[in-house]
Amino acid sequence: MNDRIPQVMQQVPESVARRSILRGAMVAAPVIATLSSGAALARSSSLISSTSPSGALDALGRTQCLDKRSGDLKGTVMDLGTPPSGSVTAITQRDYRTEPKGSAAPISEAEMCARGGDFYYQSSGWQTARVPRGILVSATALSSFAGSIRFTEV
Repeated sequence: MNDRIPQVMQQVPESVARRSILRGAMVAAPVIATLSSGAALARSSSLISSTSPSGALDALGRTQCLDKRSGDLKGTVMDLGTPPSGSVTAITQRDYRTEPKGSAAPISEAEMCARGGDFYYQSSGWQTARVPRGILVSATALSSFAGSIRFTEV
């Protein structure tokens, strides 16, 4: 039987062999046509989504608030542009107030990010924490934009 295989292969006409090659190329063509373009990949790499208050904490326990002016916000996703850039305020966990007095209403770091403005905490008297209005983002997501994000601590 092994003697017969070479004879069968020798009997395949060239036109059939060419058709096999073309047929194989046609099968692979749709795969090639569906590859992502570089522009589409670049655009998707500049998108960042908002997260929950617990998801917005960095390794030091600070809340990561991405300034809304950093990009184009649509729903819960912000496009940081090309090349991507943005500003994040890292809000240290403290007892913040809406006014510089002990009787003022306390406010959470997540609320500070959503509202934006001046907030107050006690440390050798009343100190001001200025937080731009923004969205909560995870430190992990921000790490993919290393070098493109400016950080401010409050």
